[in-house]
Amino acid sequence: MKLSHIIAAIEEYAPRCLQESWDNTGLQVGLPESAGGECTGVLLCLDVTPDIIGQAAAKGCNLVVSHHPLIFKGLKSISETGGPVQRAVAAAIRAGVAVYSSHTALDSTRGGVSCEMARLLGARVLRVLAPADIHAATVSVTCPRRVAEEVRLVLLDGKAPSCDYFDIDSERLDGTPAADDVVPGISIAHEPLCRIEAPAADSADVAATVAALRSMSCAADLRIDIRPVDNRDMSRGLGVVAQFDTPLKGSELTARIRDVFRPGCIKASLGYSPDMTVRRIALCGGSGGEFIGRAAASGAQAYITADVRYHDFADAAESAMAVFDIGHFESELCARGLFHKLITNRFPGLAVHCAEPETNPVNYL
Repeated sequence: MKLSHIIAAIEEYAPRCLQESWDNTGLQVGLPESAGGECTGVLLCLDVTPDIIGQAAAKGCNLVVSHHPLIFKGLKSISETGGPVQRAVAAAIRAGVAVYSSHTALDSTRGGVSCEMARLLGARVLRVLAPADIHAATVSVTCPRRVAEEVRLVLLDGKAPSCDYFDIDSERLDGTPAADDVVPGISIAHEPLCRIEAPAADSADVAATVAALRSMSCAADLRIDIRPVDNRDMSRGLGVVAQFDTPLKGSELTARIRDVFRPGCIKASLGYSPDMTVRRIALCGGSGGEFIGRAAASGAQAYITADVRYHDFADAAESAMAVFDIGHFESELCARGLFHKLITNRFPGLAVHCAEPETNPVNYL
């Protein structure tokens, strides 16, 4: 099984265009066709550490799939004596292990992390809590393959979070151009072509990107197409609103949270009561404090998330909705289950492992 096929399956399920603008979803280390292109096994984790790379190598896995990006902030050097990120990158390169991360793309996709949290708690998802703002348009450039890298860099410099590459066979085996592959406006009918597509956030980004493409020395060989897209997808986004078929008491909900997520502790707002009735809940894996207002407006009696600030708890003190902070690690560890289900269903003969142990960087005393 090719590494590139596994990455393509992940991106089909959780497209990179769903990631937040500050995120770094995608291939972190290695080439998708490294080690001959064959995947020897996959190790799934929440965070990539030097120990995780060691686990992968010990299990014979040449691909690590994580939720949190290994490379998030810029690295000025890669050293085996540096910090944990540098050491993990160096270890992956040395061991020939590719690393792919799907972060907010996995959060926002249909059936993503928050949906999985609801499923594990036994609640039925009703809708997305904060629908995704998808890119405003796709910039598509058909060009000779010899200038593909230059075009890709121009698109990335235009703030595109990622680019997708497609080969176009512009010449039949007998040397005559294939009618379906001849692109109007390009004079090199027999030269291999490709198409590069990138999302643009708004009309200003589209205009700037097109201007940059038209200023290239190879502009005469480019065909540029702009495809507008719907900027709001109500079926994808961060967080979900869900409902229990049978209402729970507050104490029953907290017991279920402890059983499912095993948090080191649960922080709760003053709206919580052991005797409260909870039928509708809102959930957001990871840092979801910014959506407390949305959760209250949804009619939820409880909101389950992580990284809630003191002042967010203070603002929610008089709300009838209970806010639960169950811990970042605990709320997103279920991402491994999503990866496992996806990869084993698509590639049933492939060895897929969950990292064990995986250490929470927060220690509860």
